Amino acid sequence: MSPSLIPSACIAALLLVGPQLAAQTSRPSDGPSLDRPCSFITTAEMAGLLGRPVVTATDEHFRCKYVIGKGWLETKLMNIELKATRDIYEYNKAHGKQIPGVGDQAYQLGATLAAKVGDVLVVVDGSSVPQPPDDARLKAIATKIIRAIP
Repeated sequence: MSPSLIPSACIAALLLVGPQLAAQTSRPSDGPSLDRPCSFITTAEMAGLLGRPVVTATDEHFRCKYVIGKGWLETKLMNIELKATRDIYEYNKAHGKQIPGVGDQAYQLGATLAAKVGDVLVVVDGSSVPQPPDDARLKAIATKIIRAIP
């Protein structure tokens, strides 16, 4: 689309919002943020929690993917108001075991722990790690994230 075909209101909005977006993206972040799931646990911290090396951590919008050997562990921060999120939570609740002391309510199913904290669902999924983390490590990871939720 050529600039002459873009409505002037759109151009004005871009001119007003553009500098604000640039300032937000260039501003350093000070702490954990729900839109940056890897900001809750660094690769070094995750390595300590898992007791094995973590190669990298990649933010993928609502989840952080930690590469461990030939596998990965995911931590997810999801809005409980979304149907897909509620489905994950309800499935874990129906088929998993309750984990006391983690968030408002938490359930573990295999190598996945789902904990509800207010309107956020924290999911720690270690099912793609060659040797999945044990229950205590899943709980420790979820608890660390939960304590840092702003």
